[in-house]
Amino acid sequence: MSVEKLCRTALSVVLVAIVLMVISCGGGDGTSSSSGTTKPVGTPDTTGVTDTEIKLGTHYPLSGNPAAAYAPISYGMKAFFDYINAQGGIYGRKINFIIGDDHYNPADTVEVVRKLVEQDKVFGIISGLGEETHASVWKYLEEKGIPDMYLSTGLDKWTNPVSYNRYSGNPDYITEGIFLGEYIAKTYPDGKLGILQQSDQLGQDGEKGLRQGIEGSNVEIVSVEEYDVVQSDASAQTQRLKAAGADVVAVFAIPPQAASLVTTARKTLSWDVPIIVSNINCSDIFILLATPENSEGIISSTFGYQAYNTDVPGVQKFGKIWDKFQNGASGPMNNFELYGMSMAELTVWDLEMAGKDLSRQSFLDAAQSMCDFWSSTGFAPGRTSPTDHKVSETIIINKVENGKWVAVGDKTSYESTKSCTPMEPPEGFDEQPKVGRDAPFVETP
Repeated sequence: MSVEKLCRTALSVVLVAIVLMVISCGGGDGTSSSSGTTKPVGTPDTTGVTDTEIKLGTHYPLSGNPAAAYAPISYGMKAFFDYINAQGGIYGRKINFIIGDDHYNPADTVEVVRKLVEQDKVFGIISGLGEETHASVWKYLEEKGIPDMYLSTGLDKWTNPVSYNRYSGNPDYITEGIFLGEYIAKTYPDGKLGILQQSDQLGQDGEKGLRQGIEGSNVEIVSVEEYDVVQSDASAQTQRLKAAGADVVAVFAIPPQAASLVTTARKTLSWDVPIIVSNINCSDIFILLATPENSEGIISSTFGYQAYNTDVPGVQKFGKIWDKFQNGASGPMNNFELYGMSMAELTVWDLEMAGKDLSRQSFLDAAQSMCDFWSSTGFAPGRTSPTDHKVSETIIINKVENGKWVAVGDKTSYESTKSCTPMEPPEGFDEQPKVGRDAPFVETP
């Protein structure tokens, strides 16, 4: 595919996906429930588990324009599970991974997830995608006690307060906002900060974190501009930020609007203002939309190695897994596929630590007892506890250099679990684990 065609495709995919997300909103009131915060008692729940199989599910768009952007995450998960199956599975059980096509439409997400739970009888839902889409099912999963693992979304409400059955896969937007606010306070100590944010909880969480990050500094917020998610053009907001006297701009927005701000600032206004964008934009799509020239020097954050970090052993390993188990896809591994494999790797760790007598309870008990597990592509070891269901809490600055995102500076940890005791490996656990940065790539037939 030519670069021009790729650019057009990326733009179409993102814009259509966002429109679908908004016009199709439905289900879920966005409030937290306490019903799932306490470990259930009684007979262990082994739904989805047989002597030979563990049935897992997820919801992603597999058809329509959004599929081109987001389906690769689920394909990465499937590739990693297939790799584990090729080694004999986990305690002799193969993973049957069912990807439900929700078209990135919350109403369809409800239908897909209910089918996975009530008809397919899955053991758990892995890395469900999207703020609005997952908001339509999270309370249902909580009430049913279904493991709801490593969500591909960063809202604070997923893990605050914690629920026994639910874990985040990304740093939450408040924590990221704190990190970026602290960077701004250090780099631009007397800065006049302008903010562009999405007019929903994504933007609200980001702004809350930014304000905490600059607290006590001389940084002054001179303007906060919002956009509705259906608006891809943020040029008017960008012009108002410049008119307000902002000399540094923070953006909690998705790629179309973030790219619109960048191109308006650089091309229309000839405004060479420093721009910091949320990690939602740490992707090739953002650079394609904004163009490499306009993106040069843009700052963001990341919480793990990326597909082009081919000198990292874990990235090399995932690349080999993708090459062998990509299920008919073509081309080298990209960041979406790598991210999907990292979520699957965490899931396999949980399944290994839960032991041979697998149940939803033993799985979730293992999930909240993670102690210094190094994922293959992580910046820092993962820790969890009964009060901390966030695996990824270490962040580093990412900067666009020569058309690519490059990690720079020092890593900053916001780890909630300050100390932990490693779990004793369960009976029958392999001396050589199948996952983690020290697990080698295994050649399989």
